[in-house]
Amino acid sequence: VAELLSAHPERIAEQLNNSRVTAAVVRQWQDQARLVCRIPNLRGHDAQLLVLCDLTSPEGLAVMDPMAVLHQVQAVASSSEGERILRGSSAPDLDEVQSWIEWAKHCRALNAA
Repeated sequence: VAELLSAHPERIAEQLNNSRVTAAVVRQWQDQARLVCRIPNLRGHDAQLLVLCDLTSPEGLAVMDPMAVLHQVQAVASSSEGERILRGSSAPDLDEVQSWIEWAKHCRALNAA
């Protein structure tokens, strides 16, 4: 994980040599990994949804209004990419979003994760 986080997205995309894996995709992977490493109890698919909402900072998430986050997440979850991430599971509800925000208030430093 440390290597992924410290790598240059362009270099990783080039090394993988896969047309679907662009530098932007690698940046999303890095943002997802940072969220999962820093926010206790955050699951991978939760991080994927948050990154698609452009919510990549635990500190920023910690001060957000739960309803505002819920609306963003619901919009992403109903998209084709969101449906792919959820794989038939239900979209997060208000209770789950509130727990993300609460856990984000207790985020760890990246080097401690």
